[in-house]
Amino acid sequence: MGKGSDAAAWVSFICLAAFAIVFVAYTGSHLPDIVGTHFGVDGEANGWMTRGGYLLFMLSFMLGVSSFVSLVVGMLPRKFPHWTNVPNRQYWLAAERRDESLNFLSAHGKRLGCLILMMMLGMHYTVLIANHLRPPTLPAATFSSILIGFALALVWWIVRLYRRFAKPKD
Repeated sequence: MGKGSDAAAWVSFICLAAFAIVFVAYTGSHLPDIVGTHFGVDGEANGWMTRGGYLLFMLSFMLGVSSFVSLVVGMLPRKFPHWTNVPNRQYWLAAERRDESLNFLSAHGKRLGCLILMMMLGMHYTVLIANHLRPPTLPAATFSSILIGFALALVWWIVRLYRRFAKPKD
């Protein structure tokens, strides 16, 4: 996986972030003036925000966290290779393999950013559904499906990382 993979991951992240902005801004107009944003064990809303406050928070948090994670995973290893913690570090960060390994980490960081964006889009979707019910109630099946999907995708992401940096067969 070379620079092409990193460029494709970057384009995917930018396109998904643009979609997220448009989706949240458009669907946010369908929320009530006061939005149920926190839900108790029974699923009923017990925390509230103004629509504008919620939209600002959701967009900032969604884009901020996903961008921060993408940059930390993708760029810090280039700046501080001695801080990089990958399996078989000495082998994969040796001079002859370093660029390819760092390109993979950069692309893989953006893929993680995409997973986070999708999970947060799912959380926004559950807030939309919840606020169309009276009283606002979290849709447990939808919420659980999103969390399980994210957990499975995160496991896939970790497995892919470990497989990429597996000990080479001599």
